[in-house]
Amino acid sequence: MADIELLKRLVAIPSEPDNLEAKREAANLIVSAAEERGLRAEYVEDSKGIPNVVVRHPHGKGKKVVLLVHHDVVPAGDGWDFDPYKPVVKDGKLFGRGAADNKADIVAALDAMAAVQNPAVDPVLVSVGAEETGESEEFMKSIDGDIVIVLDSGPYVSIGASGVLRVNLEVFGKQAHSAYPFLGENAIYNAAKVLQFLDHLGHVAERTFVSRYKAPEHYDGVPLRLNATMISAGIAGNVIPDVVDILVDVRTIPECDNDCAWQWIAENLLSFAEKNNIRISVEKNALMRPWVSEGDHAKRFAEIVQRVTGEPQDVFVELGGTDGVHFADRMPVVQFGPMRPENNIHGKNEFVYLKDVEMVQRVVEELLRSGI
Repeated sequence: MADIELLKRLVAIPSEPDNLEAKREAANLIVSAAEERGLRAEYVEDSKGIPNVVVRHPHGKGKKVVLLVHHDVVPAGDGWDFDPYKPVVKDGKLFGRGAADNKADIVAALDAMAAVQNPAVDPVLVSVGAEETGESEEFMKSIDGDIVIVLDSGPYVSIGASGVLRVNLEVFGKQAHSAYPFLGENAIYNAAKVLQFLDHLGHVAERTFVSRYKAPEHYDGVPLRLNATMISAGIAGNVIPDVVDILVDVRTIPECDNDCAWQWIAENLLSFAEKNNIRISVEKNALMRPWVSEGDHAKRFAEIVQRVTGEPQDVFVELGGTDGVHFADRMPVVQFGPMRPENNIHGKNEFVYLKDVEMVQRVVEELLRSGI
């Protein structure tokens, strides 16, 4: 049985991006919990001063299996039905910020490592302290092993993830006093036309660029996706704006990576603007490449999950980006975890199903017993 009291204690720690002391508190709690279970734990601060934890099994041997988790969380925000850092258990769920993303996996992995006295592999649990902000990238790239299991996913087996590309788009007009609109050109009205075209372009992308890899939900194959996600304009209520800034978030696929997507999107935007006599500028900001980790490891891990759950397992590529990108060029990667769409990760009233915590623990136990 997973230690739900430990999970409550972890969730009660507000280890948000700007709260370094709370992240240190969470890391120290993981160290003490590991040692109480007879495991060897090391508190490690990286070059940025971010606290991380490395937990090893005293009887590990053979293939080094890295179990990757993180103890930082996104800010709780407002609108919760209760205090996000006073975890509540109700109807088989544990509510609180970080319950699903990603503190449940820390507890599941610790309890699994403690339950298997003589593992068939050398398991190493690594909990990083700044996954949500991307600041742990350097530390993750320093981790070595024979395979990494990213326990920061849904209850399905995945072997890859979408890339992340941002397009910074400026739509121009001519500034003027709002009492004299005939002297200006309203950039907001121009932007409205561009936004409508972006909506159309997003639907075209989903039909045109479709991966051969299965999506875990909604789509059959993982498609290229793009969405306008942020917009800003104007300097005063009586000034016709001369520029509108639009941020376009793009999720790319192995068959059409960031360069491919950028070229297609930029060409279409520039062509549309020229035809409609709208002045724009576009700038590329590639954040994360799409990746896939192919090999027998995926099949073997899927067989482990099937033995535990009794359900046949497909293999997917994630719709979002994941930390597997930091390992895929060095070792096989597979992803699995308790995060379902309804868990409200990064939203208010986040929760995890207690049955999913138990399930992840059993999967990790079976992995340690049987090897991969």
